[in-house]
Amino acid sequence: MLGMAPGQQPRDGDPSRAGLLHHTLATLAAAYLPLVPRLKDAKHCVVPLWACAKAGYWGGGLAAALLQRLWRDGGELMLQANSQGHANMWWSLSTAPLGEVLQAADTEALMNVSADSLLRMGAADIEPQHCSNVLLACARLRRCPGPLLHHLTACLAAQPEANQQDLTNGLYTLGELCEDCGHSPRPQDLQRLAAQVVGWLTGEPRATGSWRQQEGSGGGFIPQGLSNMLLGCSKLGYADLALLRPLADAAGQAAGRHAPAVECLAAEVQQRLQRQPNAFAPQNLSNILYALALLQPERGPQWSAVVELLAAECRRREFAGFSAQDISMSAWALEKLGYRNDQGWFAAAVAGAVQPGVMSAFNQQDFTNLWCTLALVRHRPATALLEGTIAASEALRTQGQGQTCAGLLWALATLGGPHDKRLVDVLVKRLWELLPREVDEQEMSNSMWALAVIGPRALFRYRRFVKRLLRKLARRWNETEAAAVGHGSCARPINTLGLIQLQQVQVELAHADGCSELAGILAAAGGGDSQQPGSLLSAMRYAAEGQEQADSTTSVLQRQVVSALGRLQRQQQAEGVPLVASVAEEQLVEGLVGRVDVVVELAGGRRVAVEVDGPTHFLANDPHTKSCNGPTKLRDRCLGRLFGAGNVASVPYWQWDELRRDKVLQEEYLLGLLSLAPCGP
Repeated sequence: MLGMAPGQQPRDGDPSRAGLLHHTLATLAAAYLPLVPRLKDAKHCVVPLWACAKAGYWGGGLAAALLQRLWRDGGELMLQANSQGHANMWWSLSTAPLGEVLQAADTEALMNVSADSLLRMGAADIEPQHCSNVLLACARLRRCPGPLLHHLTACLAAQPEANQQDLTNGLYTLGELCEDCGHSPRPQDLQRLAAQVVGWLTGEPRATGSWRQQEGSGGGFIPQGLSNMLLGCSKLGYADLALLRPLADAAGQAAGRHAPAVECLAAEVQQRLQRQPNAFAPQNLSNILYALALLQPERGPQWSAVVELLAAECRRREFAGFSAQDISMSAWALEKLGYRNDQGWFAAAVAGAVQPGVMSAFNQQDFTNLWCTLALVRHRPATALLEGTIAASEALRTQGQGQTCAGLLWALATLGGPHDKRLVDVLVKRLWELLPREVDEQEMSNSMWALAVIGPRALFRYRRFVKRLLRKLARRWNETEAAAVGHGSCARPINTLGLIQLQQVQVELAHADGCSELAGILAAAGGGDSQQPGSLLSAMRYAAEGQEQADSTTSVLQRQVVSALGRLQRQQQAEGVPLVASVAEEQLVEGLVGRVDVVVELAGGRRVAVEVDGPTHFLANDPHTKSCNGPTKLRDRCLGRLFGAGNVASVPYWQWDELRRDKVLQEEYLLGLLSLAPCGP
């Protein structure tokens, strides 16, 4: 019986079976009751108590007598219990009827003794299931012993062997405690718990060096578990995209079997929005968008229509009455739903966010979600949002999480523009404090990449921070590589995007004044050889080469520009004035991550890199602004070093479109672009 997991009701609801069970327990209780005062082992009290709770049997006075024995002598017997004994006692009390048992014994004092005993146990002494069961009991009892809840959450989050059910119960229960009792888990504990869930969802390595085996889709979580975790996150106000995205994907796959039902619900929402839109409170609109983003079954015309209606209603109201979380989660949901074309919607969301009553309510996660969403849709916000974020920097400095600080740095760099030194200082200093345990590999990579985008001065200014990140990543890579070889696995601690970012950072470090030592850290970790199999340098090189292959696909716009350059070259040769010697597209250039769209060699040997910049190289809400766009800025800076000042040219899509496919105008434009005519574009 001690090996059975509490928390489940009897499977058979047959009244005759329940009656027989209670009759049997009554007979046993009559025989056991005289022995209770002489019991000398906690388990001899806890096991019968748990059996009564499982059967729903609270008569005969046995349960009350067992509780009184556990409490006698100040709870001396309870202090002997192991974690399972404590967990079973708490769970039993959480199912007991108030009038029959809880008032017949000093259960308040007994729970206090148990809490003190659990607080003295370390994570190695309390199994994950026991942590989640005590948390669940506290939620049922609506009891909020803060120190115990923090301790159990930390122990659960620190357990590499925690399984899906333990994590599901833990995350869901913390949401219940937050909503019913006002309990707020510590950010670092919640982040570690979320990382455990993400590990199961994505099949990442355990902290012990072994590997999680996914049991089917969703990392082995049952659909109800996925739903409960999402509910827990909602009640906690926890909106970390590192957890929500894989959790949403798993929930969406589980919901695929229920697509018809979801479509019916979407149809009902659409009809009500059309008939009586004001009936939906702001939180209703936000929650529906959030749910649609998580579910995402097969989309039909109706699916798109309801998303459009929801977005239009949010904008019509100008986000009046929306909380900070409502705004940030609505923006996140619409980006995930692929709703990126209406930049006016995101402008309205930002306008709603910067209202005084709303801005002051933004927490660090709300800021991160909103900024990262705006970066993904290429919407540079009004200055007021940056000012509001700077105003909240004191909270970031003392409470910011690794994902929050790294996400904000990444978003600021991606969107480009002036970078407020005060905010960057706060984010970097907070990340320094959180190292080494509370910042994962991707967050380190994002942070370094952001500083590289901001510029060489930033890399030099924060060189101690960058040095620490590089050494940490190199050490972590080598440790994981050794573990992977031992287990025959090919999983890695840094994903492809992170490896490409590191390659770009390595290139920038090699050219930043005062950073030559930093450029050698990764090289030293890999034996100085980027060809060495399994080394971090080798992985970075392969990731960059993979991107170069992906970049080799040419767009219609690029083909038009190359065609016009070819015509210009042939025309000049025919006229005996060969100013354009050669035109080569999709060129690999050593030192550049990616390919050059076109390399034009002019008479005399001068080479010009020509980049054909489509809409993705520009801000979506300011389509003529490219120079500060983060990834493009990094690319152009590198090209400037490789080809020399004045030898990098850009063909913006909107300028090319203005030529209206007029071949003469196109050739004149290109002559000016290459400085072969008096005036450029």
